[in-house]
Amino acid sequence: MPVSVQTNIRLPAGIKEWLKREARRNRRSLSAEITYRLEQSRRAQEGAKNDSEPIR
Repeated sequence: MPVSVQTNIRLPAGIKEWLKREARRNRRSLSAEITYRLEQSRRAQEGAKNDSEPIR
């Protein structure tokens, strides 16, 4: 099982409310929604980075 750590972040109220609505819509906790979205962003960034590397 992956190790989880707790962290505190400050978010604008509107973003937090939007994330809470999205979490409910996706049947996830707020924490799970944030984790899911960060993981998607990380994968997209890593994919873009790999696409820009020269082929040898």
